[in-house]
Amino acid sequence: MKDYSGELQSAREFAEAGSRVAMGHYRANPVTKRKSDGTWVTEADWAAEAQIRLRIARAWPDHNVLGEEEGLSGAGGGPATPGAPTWVIDPIDGTHNYMAGIPIWATLVGLRIDDTTVVGVCDAPALGEVYEAAVGSGARMNGEPIAVDPLDTWEDSTVLTPGAEVFAQHGLTEFLNALISRAWRSRGFGEFWGHMLVARGAAHVMVEPELNLWDICALEVIVAEAGGRTTSLDGTPWSGNGSALTTNGRLHDDVLRLAAMPPTG
Repeated sequence: MKDYSGELQSAREFAEAGSRVAMGHYRANPVTKRKSDGTWVTEADWAAEAQIRLRIARAWPDHNVLGEEEGLSGAGGGPATPGAPTWVIDPIDGTHNYMAGIPIWATLVGLRIDDTTVVGVCDAPALGEVYEAAVGSGARMNGEPIAVDPLDTWEDSTVLTPGAEVFAQHGLTEFLNALISRAWRSRGFGEFWGHMLVARGAAHVMVEPELNLWDICALEVIVAEAGGRTTSLDGTPWSGNGSALTTNGRLHDDVLRLAAMPPTG
């Protein structure tokens, strides 16, 4: 198995640089605007992504970069190179939290080779948490190994979701109700943190109806190396965009069965 320790070290440095820029604007009323898709972006998003892109260009000029704010390009500028390794970055995952002064936001940096994520770093500076993994190296939080909780019954399970309105928008309210009725408790921790709480064994299921590649790329390898599983809600491997289900692995198929049940209404 290939050793990705060099790429992981780079990802740590890139994510730290981006989060440092973001922290410089945090709770300082950064300039904001609404994008065409209705989501918000701040000057900190652009500044953090620019800093990460600069560092990638210096370290890996033959690679590509896909960022939430600036799209896909070659690391050294110009069009992307077909087939080249691609760094996928979300400068601030949880921008709405960031704008509101809620500390659940992070800088995400992942590396994909042949459409497979091989390295991921999630740097959440306002929480004081850094998650990381590379294929074959295990997963860590703040340098210490993490693993999913091997719970295999619903009675003691914790289910995490973003807001109920997101499920309603996608016609998944009935699925959401069925899911949380089986759990011991549910919590509304959206964005990166829900997936990382599953990876470190603090929760067991995290569901999001719709994500983009930059939202999940860095996280999926961390979940996998911690012993968990991430797919779409139809059970197919996660690729590009769509729904995302992260679990401890033991409860995964049960959730997929619930998602596949036709609405009763």
